Amino acid sequence: MSAPTAPLAYRPELNGVRALAVGVVVFQHWATPPVMLGEMGRLVFFVLSGYLISGIVWKQQVYPGAPGPWRQRLGVFYLRRVLRILPPYYCALALSALLPLATVREYPLWFVLPGANQLFYRLQQWGEGCGHLWTLAVDEQFYLLWPFLLALIGRRVGWLLALGAAGLLFRVAWSLLVTPGFVLVLLPSSLDLFAAGTLLRLFEGAAWLPRWAQGRAVLLAWGAWWALWVLLHHGAVAGGSTLWLLLFPTVGAGAAFLTLGWLLHHPQQVRRLGLLHPALHWLGQRSFGLYLYHLLLPVLYQRAVFKLFAADSAWRDILLEPVPTVLVLSPLLLLLSAASWRFIEEPLDRLKRHLPYAPAATPAVAGT
Repeated sequence: MSAPTAPLAYRPELNGVRALAVGVVVFQHWATPPVMLGEMGRLVFFVLSGYLISGIVWKQQVYPGAPGPWRQRLGVFYLRRVLRILPPYYCALALSALLPLATVREYPLWFVLPGANQLFYRLQQWGEGCGHLWTLAVDEQFYLLWPFLLALIGRRVGWLLALGAAGLLFRVAWSLLVTPGFVLVLLPSSLDLFAAGTLLRLFEGAAWLPRWAQGRAVLLAWGAWWALWVLLHHGAVAGGSTLWLLLFPTVGAGAAFLTLGWLLHHPQQVRRLGLLHPALHWLGQRSFGLYLYHLLLPVLYQRAVFKLFAADSAWRDILLEPVPTVLVLSPLLLLLSAASWRFIEEPLDRLKRHLPYAPAATPAVAGT
């Protein structure tokens, strides 16, 4: 299998994708609509992670056994990931401990590592105001694993497809043999999503991808995902909720693959959808901070409302409704994420430019 034909370049439209993805996650958690929205954002984020990280691993040749000083390049890769993720994450974690959030105060090492996904699986429940941190833990574990996994399977399409199938098989086997409870928070449950992003990177230059990744295909794919949700999660199928839990990441991986492929190859659609709008670009740059703090604020808000208004006060119920919650918390979240970007993330992003990778061998060795 040949190397990807296009270099890994900055794609401003991806900031628009990030903004929309984090937006539906925040809306799901704050407004709790009766439809499934937040999971769509998470699926897109994980497929996007597979696309971006695989591109870096292949372009910079940071996998074990690559030609040249691969250990040095791998060390730079991990250091750059640490600078991007951990300092803002630890700031949010410190704020969580100060509030205090009980789960963070009781199990600090699980969050410091970070291993929040393993903790929630062990407890079989979410922590107050910190349940979203499981996805960051999965991402960190993915960063550690992926260079080594790609060193083994390389750019072999069959192996990447098998890796994607392994995510589905893991969820099924674990649910049957152990428990379906919280199985999605375990790293192997997301292998199909990361593999889908890797395949997107591999096929990015293929002539067939723009033909298949069309708007109607994207709508059909997400329509199938929604139909599955209605049929299984809210239908009359026996055991439908468990079956939905097992199947929806794989179906969503295909939908996210087509969505990102469509946007990457059809710039006119990107402009038409407004993904290059300055507001979406601004939000996309700060999407990490938006995600980090979006579950902390409702806890703080609820505590303030409960302290200020008596239990028999009508204002308590009114202020805790979805619309007032969104109106009050949105500017606060924007301020927090802007501060995170201005004082932590942007300076560290500039620092990363002083951590270049050692020159990679040219051309990249096929199949590695």
